[in-house]
Amino acid sequence: MTDNALMSQIAEDYYLNKLSFGEIAQKYQLSRYLINKYLSKAVEYGIVKIEIAASADRNAQLEQIFKDQFRGVQPYIIQDAATPVRTTDLLSNYAANLVVQHLQDSNHIVGMTWGDTVYSMVDSISCPPINNIKFTQFLGENMRYNSNAGSVRIVERAAKKMAGEFLTLPAPLYIANDQVRTGLYQDDSLSTTLNLAQQMDTILTAVGTADSLHSIDVWRKQLHQIFPTVDFDYVAGFIYGRPYDIDGHFLNDKSDKVVGVSLADILQVPKRICLVHNPHKKAAIIGALKGQLITDLVLNESLAYEILNADA
Repeated sequence: MTDNALMSQIAEDYYLNKLSFGEIAQKYQLSRYLINKYLSKAVEYGIVKIEIAASADRNAQLEQIFKDQFRGVQPYIIQDAATPVRTTDLLSNYAANLVVQHLQDSNHIVGMTWGDTVYSMVDSISCPPINNIKFTQFLGENMRYNSNAGSVRIVERAAKKMAGEFLTLPAPLYIANDQVRTGLYQDDSLSTTLNLAQQMDTILTAVGTADSLHSIDVWRKQLHQIFPTVDFDYVAGFIYGRPYDIDGHFLNDKSDKVVGVSLADILQVPKRICLVHNPHKKAAIIGALKGQLITDLVLNESLAYEILNADA
């Protein structure tokens, strides 16, 4: 078999048949290094052509107004399409391309959160393999094991999309018992992942609300044990597993029951990219912007106008 024929078959298996690097390596009895090399050459030689199917127009003037009002956060404001579904697709595609552009220079450690919005961003990624990239959970499992948008599956999906490595965090998102939670950090299976997560340079996230927490039985039943000092009347949103108010102040900093990287370390990560689809998360976005809980925000025009008007 010629090199071009082999490149074509490997590219077809990777891009069209969605086989993982491990599956391709086993099929062709090749190392992951050679598979990565063949896929990169396939793009270079024109065997594979990667095109952005839909471009998204940005509103530069509105972005400048946004930056003036919410300093320290880079907005990417996408013009609304004819339908909400089409707008959602444009947002996911734009966020995916933004992520790929950021990660192209390799040697990144990327922390992942969870949810349908993050999944849509990851699922929209289409790019050649990126060298020396690792994906990791930096928070425990949100306990939605039967969902593609659960913590573990999103990390796996992202790694498969970019041919990277990944580490998971085999623990629940919250443990109310302080002694149990502290003892858990001594476990080797957690410390390996958390040591990597301490080196994150990028986080891909969305924002949540208290409703999303109530929708998971295990957390709803332990709500007052997990958040003993939190008045939910003041909760504007959730990010990194923690509740915050409309001014971006975290409400559980004195009783943090989250398993994972500390808030102080998370907020030191230089690139924290957030995608938002849901227009009902206006308050959550305002709080995240005011507190500079994120560094980059992808959203649509109509939601941007609503946020500016609400904060005027």
